Amino acid sequence: MKETKQHRAPGSASRVWVVFKRILLLIVVLIAVIGFVVNTAGLVGIWAVRRPACDVVTTLSTSVNNKLEVVDRALARVRARVDESREALLHVNDVANKLGDRLEQNSPMVEAVAGAARDELAPKIAETRAQAAALRDSAVSVNAALETVDSLGFIEMPALGDELSAVSERVDAAQTDVQELRAAVDEAKTTASPNVVAALTARTMKIDNRLAQVKSTTVNFQAVVEQKQQQLADLSRTVLLAINLLVLSLTAFFLVGAAGQMLLIYICWQYARRGRFPLLHVASRK
Repeated sequence: MKETKQHRAPGSASRVWVVFKRILLLIVVLIAVIGFVVNTAGLVGIWAVRRPACDVVTTLSTSVNNKLEVVDRALARVRARVDESREALLHVNDVANKLGDRLEQNSPMVEAVAGAARDELAPKIAETRAQAAALRDSAVSVNAALETVDSLGFIEMPALGDELSAVSERVDAAQTDVQELRAAVDEAKTTASPNVVAALTARTMKIDNRLAQVKSTTVNFQAVVEQKQQQLADLSRTVLLAINLLVLSLTAFFLVGAAGQMLLIYICWQYARRGRFPLLHVASRK
C-alpha cells in the first residue's frame, strides 16, 4: 500500500506542474495578444493622426503667410502714397518759393500755395494716413498669429516690432503739420508778413522729413516681412519632416513589436501542441 501511494505522488505532482505550465502559458499568450492589439491600434492611430497633424501645420503656415502678404501689400501702398505726398509737397514748396519777401493781402501767389496745400497735399496725406491705419491693423493681426505659433513652445517665431505703430504716428504728425501749414498760408492771405517763404519752407521740410522716415521704415520692414515669410516656409517644412520621421519611426517600432508578439504566440501555441519549444529543440542524431 505504501509503495502505491509513493508511485501516485509523483504523478499528481507532475499533473500539477503541467496544469501550472498551461496556466502560465495561457497568461503569456493573453499578454502577447493584448500587446499585439495595442501595437496594431498604435500603428493605425499614428497614421490616422498624421494627416490631421500635417493639415494643421499647413493651415497655420498658410494663414500666417497670407497675413504677412497682406502686411507686405500694405507696406507697398503706404510707400506709394508717401511718394505721392512728397510729390505734392514738392509742388507746394515750389509754389511757395515763388513768393516774394513782401506780400500783399489776398495775393494770387498765396492763393496758389493755399490751393496746392488744400487740393493736392492734404488729400494725399489723408490717403497715406488711411493706408497707415490699415497697415497697423494688419500688423496687429500678424503679431497675434505669430504669438500663436511662438506659444507652441518648441517653435521660436518672434512677433513684428513696434516700428509699424510708429509709421501711423508719424503720418498722424505729418497730417497735423499739414494743417498747421494750411493755417499759416491762410494767415498769409489776410496778413502780409515778411519771411513768409522761410516759414512755409520750414514747415514743408518738417513734413518731408516725417514722410522720409515713414518711407525708410516701410522699406526696412518689407525686408523683415520677406525674412519672416522665409522663416515660416523653412519652419513648416521642418515640422512636416519631423512629423513624417516620427510616424515612420513609430511605424517601425510597432511593426517590430507586433512581429515579436506574433512570434511569441506561435511559440506558445507550438509548445501547447507538442510540449516543447520548436525554436529551441535540437533533434538528436543517431
